[in-house]
Amino acid sequence: MLLINFLVILFLTFITYKTIELICWNSSAREFLEKIKYVPMVPWMVIVCSLLLLLVLLGSILVREHMPRECQVGFYFFSIVDLVICIAVMFFLNLSYKGILFLAIANILIYIEGTRRKYSFIFIVILTYIFFDYDIFSIKMNMFSFNDYIQYYTSTQRLYIFGIRNVLFSLNEMTFIAFMIFTIQGQIDENTKIKELYARLFQTAEELKVVNVQLQDYSKKSEQMTKTRERNRLAREIHDTIGHTLTGIATGLDACAELIDHDLEKTKAQILKIADLAKKGLLEVRRSVSELRPDALERFTLLAALQNLTDDINECTNTRVILNIQGDELKLNADEEEIVYRIVQESITNAVRHGQAGKIQVKLCFESNSLKMEISDDGVGCQLIHEGFGLKHIQERVEMLAGKVEYNSGILHGFTIRVQIPMRGVIKQ
Repeated sequence: MLLINFLVILFLTFITYKTIELICWNSSAREFLEKIKYVPMVPWMVIVCSLLLLLVLLGSILVREHMPRECQVGFYFFSIVDLVICIAVMFFLNLSYKGILFLAIANILIYIEGTRRKYSFIFIVILTYIFFDYDIFSIKMNMFSFNDYIQYYTSTQRLYIFGIRNVLFSLNEMTFIAFMIFTIQGQIDENTKIKELYARLFQTAEELKVVNVQLQDYSKKSEQMTKTRERNRLAREIHDTIGHTLTGIATGLDACAELIDHDLEKTKAQILKIADLAKKGLLEVRRSVSELRPDALERFTLLAALQNLTDDINECTNTRVILNIQGDELKLNADEEEIVYRIVQESITNAVRHGQAGKIQVKLCFESNSLKMEISDDGVGCQLIHEGFGLKHIQERVEMLAGKVEYNSGILHGFTIRVQIPMRGVIKQ
């Protein structure tokens, strides 16, 4: 379109220049000046100024090609510049050609984003096209008609000039129409693709809903089956372990009842064997149920369960357990409650069994985003800490919650376990 406008303007200005040259050549300047209302602009200035303005318009288009799409203010500015340049060219040509405004509309469609802004600019250009007309402006302004120049040619020459002008005008209009058709068709194709994509996404979303329901159903069934299999496995292990242990103990006790009146030494040896069997059975039961949620947590809150745990130790043993809670109690997740309970339980068991402690301090400090625990005793302690089953189990459980655990012991300082666990989505009680 820019090339066609260049040819149109070059043709019109060339005709103007050649007409003036023809008038001077035929010595008809006096007759020419007597017919016109005012003296027209110097012909060579019309050519130079019009083509320079076209070069400026080309430069503004090239600048826009290298501008980022986010800089819409720049595109608005250059759209206004396009309109001003087009109006200036039209005035240099005495409003004999308005097709250059099609180029301004094309630039608006290409570079301006947003339907409202785009239509606002196009509306302004259309108003300019309607009102910037020679017949309207020539009423109040001194303007020179292009047809006044054509009158100095022969009828045949006028036919050729008007024919070429009409062909160029029509070519510009057809090019603009073709541009609009391609633009509209591109928009239609894009809308069609968007609709197809939306329909595809909608269908996929519906399919995903169905699949999601199926997965949820499968997950529930799978979870239930897993729980059932695990419960059956644990039930079998506990049944076999306890059954074997209790059978051995019962048999051994029967033997002791028969031997105790005849051979005391053999009876003592038998009792030691029974005790060893009971310990082994206890270890097997602990191994089987180590991952089960404590029954105390199913019936009580965490703090109530811990209080019952300490009360049992205080009632059944000579060890004194003191539970100290600091901060506002927080509602923890089920896995967090279980791990806290197991840590306290294992720590107390180790203090009584291995440390021979007389006093155990259990401190729980609830903070805004973490839970700090400290279990210390006054037992015998140890110089070198050996991580057995209990301590390893504590370490594994704390790591499951991305927490930290520390041990501290000495021969005269008992044993201390410090645990810090970050909380996830806690709620105050």
